[in-house]
Formats: sequence, C-alpha cells, structure tokens
Amino acid sequence: MTYKDGVVEALKRLNGHAYLKDIYIVFEEIFDKPLVLSWKAVVRATLERSSSDSNVYEGVDDLFYSVDGIGNGHWGLRNFNHSTVIELTQEDDEFSEGKVLLKTHLTRERNNVLINKAKRLFLEKHGKLYCEVCGFNFEEKYGELGKDFIEAHHIKAVSSMQEDEKTKIEDLVMVCSNCHSMIHRKKPWLNKNQLKKLLR
Repeated sequence: MTYKDGVVEALKRLNGHAYLKDIYIVFEEIFDKPLVLSWKAVVRATLERSSSDSNVYEGVDDLFYSVDGIGNGHWGLRNFNHSTVIELTQEDDEFSEGKVLLKTHLTRERNNVLINKAKRLFLEKHGKLYCEVCGFNFEEKYGELGKDFIEAHHIKAVSSMQEDEKTKIEDLVMVCSNCHSMIHRKKPWLNKNQLKKLLR
C-alpha cells in the first residue's frame, strides 16, 4: 500500500471527506507498512500534490479536493461513491430552517470515525445491522434503500460531556429511528432494557 492508497482508503472509510485529525486516525489504523517519523507531513503532502485545488498540484492524479479551502484541513475524495457508505444517524448532520445552510457540527462535536467503526464492528459481529431494542432491520424492510443503515445512540448525552471526555464503542447502542426517538422522549433517557420492557 502506498501513502496515496492509504489516504484514499482512509477517506473512503470516513464517508468521502474528513478533517486531517480524523484522516490521521484512520490512516494509522489501516496502513500496512512501518510509518516514517514525519508520516503526517507525508499524508498532508500527498493530499496537496494530488489535488488541483492546491498550488503544489503535480498534475497527475486529481484525487482530492479541499472542502473548506486550502489551509483549513478539511479534505474530500473526488468521485466518491456515497452509496457504499454506512450512513450516519439523522442527528449527525443538521439542516437549519429558513436559510440555505448546512451545519456539520453540533454543540458538542460527534466523532464520525467512532460511530462508523462501531457500526462496522456490529455488522462484523452480527452479520447485519439491526435495532438492539426491537430487532428492526432497515434492509429487510426497505431492501437496498435500507442497506447498512442504523442509528447510533450515545448512552451518555454528548451535550453533557466534558471537552476532552472520551467515548468508547461500548458507549454506543444501535437503534432504529423509532426507538431512538423514544429513548430521547424523556429525561433521564431510558436505557435499552427499559425500552424493551415497554415493548413487551
């Protein structure tokens, strides 16, 4: 695997675009060779040299684009096929009403790398994504449209977390949209076992 291959694969696993800090995390996980001491600089250079948005573009492979402008550290993969991505929950991207404005950050930032990794591990373990409360499977109900879709519920509210507090994969529960909404209907939040009892 070359550095360029690693950056492409990292961005594929990050839904086609991400900030450098998240690209580094995934790149380090998947790169199959020893990393040089300055590997982060090599990753940055790889992005810039393979992007026509950059003034150091080498003019060969135009693989990447700058999402927020050069220097902001937010990179995307050109020609990314979004249909192969495990989708995020409805809360991961928000749309404001009345303005043409896409907000990609909530009050407390959600870590999309963690959410996607949790979904991937759940899929590997169980062979499918389904609601841990009611058993609903989007693919069984909606076919191809529902493939690889599930919502991830944070057991601890992201809004109540401290700035440097860490979330583990075990802190996420896979839920359908209905169960997710019901969990959030009252405070303190119902846990999955309490909600299961309500369904009986």
